[in-house]
Amino acid sequence: MICSIPDLPEDIWHHIHSLMPLCDAARVACLSRAFLRSWRCYPNLTFNEYVFSPEAPIYGCGLCNIIDCIMRNHSGIGVKILKLQSFHTSFRNLNRWLRVAVKPGIEELTLRAPDGFRKEYMFPCSLLSDGVRNSIRYLDLFRCTFSPTAELGPLRSLTSLHLSQVRITGDELQCLLSNSLALEKLKLSNCRGIICLIIFSCMRLKLIESRAPNLSTLDLHGKPKLSLGEALQLKNLRMDQSNLLCYARTELPSIMPNLETLDLRSGDEVVNTPMLPTKFLCLKHLTICLP
Repeated sequence: MICSIPDLPEDIWHHIHSLMPLCDAARVACLSRAFLRSWRCYPNLTFNEYVFSPEAPIYGCGLCNIIDCIMRNHSGIGVKILKLQSFHTSFRNLNRWLRVAVKPGIEELTLRAPDGFRKEYMFPCSLLSDGVRNSIRYLDLFRCTFSPTAELGPLRSLTSLHLSQVRITGDELQCLLSNSLALEKLKLSNCRGIICLIIFSCMRLKLIESRAPNLSTLDLHGKPKLSLGEALQLKNLRMDQSNLLCYARTELPSIMPNLETLDLRSGDEVVNTPMLPTKFLCLKHLTICLP
């Protein structure tokens, strides 16, 4: 049954529809021609087991069939957010759904690739066209292979990058980061292909948080806050920041007890460095440069 509703401009219907959760937006599209038209441009495509039935999650083929039906009827225009999370489907389906939704104008992309296959899912970098690179702000990939190259071009709006269990080399990640000058947040988890990572000119980066137990060398220039947990294997540290001496004396001995080489280049020291019982017991080389 099609309901009779007020005659409003189409952009008003699109805006009202975009504010609804996905499940509700799908329901009203079945009842209204106005919402049915805007359904083909619905901007927030978030798919997981609970989105259609919070109290009785849908798994397997049932969920994939629902997602496939939605994606086949979507125009691919107007998508701002695409989240494909925690469900089992074929790589062919993933590729088709991504091709539909990842278009210029998209701002957030989250992909949790399925496991249980002999090969890892290869994220298609060809999706990151010039228009997509201009608009995407948030990229979160999990359990896939991601191989960006220098030819990819700049991601001018990317502010957050999360990679977890992603097969990517240090050189590939360096190419990506060197083209992401607006980046503010970088999160890497279990990316075992990264042995050495060099990052230049991430001027807006605010925090570096690492839980890499085998990290051996760190060279940090700039203002980002550093959180390393217990870096027991760290042997070489070079830092160039303001007000470093107090931080190095009070924090580093307990975090990096096996440090052998420490190079500090500090400016604007405004506090006295306290004398504490903790020491660098393994330290062999110490360099301190002050203005």
